[in-house]
Amino acid sequence: MDAGPVSFAEQLLAEQGKIVRQRDNALLCLARDGQVGQEHLCRMVQADQLCLETETVAYAILLARFPSGLAADLFAGLNAALRSVKPSLDRCARALSSPPASALDASVDSNAFAFPRAVSWMCLHAGPAAAALALRSDFAAYARESGELLRTLISSGVEVPEEIRDHYSSPAPAELLDLAAAVVREEVVREGDTSGHAASVASMLLAGLDGFWRFAAGERAPSAVAAVPRSQQG
Repeated sequence: MDAGPVSFAEQLLAEQGKIVRQRDNALLCLARDGQVGQEHLCRMVQADQLCLETETVAYAILLARFPSGLAADLFAGLNAALRSVKPSLDRCARALSSPPASALDASVDSNAFAFPRAVSWMCLHAGPAAAALALRSDFAAYARESGELLRTLISSGVEVPEEIRDHYSSPAPAELLDLAAAVVREEVVREGDTSGHAASVASMLLAGLDGFWRFAAGERAPSAVAAVPRSQQG
């Protein structure tokens, strides 16, 4: 077996792990400054519901594209894991009286759609190694940053509903992260791919996660619709 792809796969995983550990986000910055209130939590839950709807479809598409082997186990497992947390997220929405995801408008809430756009592109175009690396990075980053946000809010004396505490204190699914790493190793070696494409897909998905946090923090992004001259719109 060629040692090149083997070493490259381990390098990919190590570099993504370092990126995840060093990440920060807009909502965490606000929380450290004592500026996060119930409206921010409402926005976070609302955007999370949109992401959940998109991701369950995306992982089903990835499973259809790669229906066998470790990759299939990963995408099926991720789909099942997300479906299992929907009741918990719904309880968060009820506790906060958060608007439904259907109330979001891509023309004015562009940041909320950043992650759904990224994961939608990935499920249609990424290979199994790139998708596995990206999803491993995303799940690890989301869990770490959510946990840190929760700890920051509680230590600052912010009133956080029990439903939010329960939902956002969940750790990253270790078995699925390990399975994603195994898919990266297997597929990189099988394809002999040392192009760096997988890392670029992971960066794209993490950039989408940044948009999620910016929306929760109340930051507005330029409207993709408004940027197009009216004469060129539908």
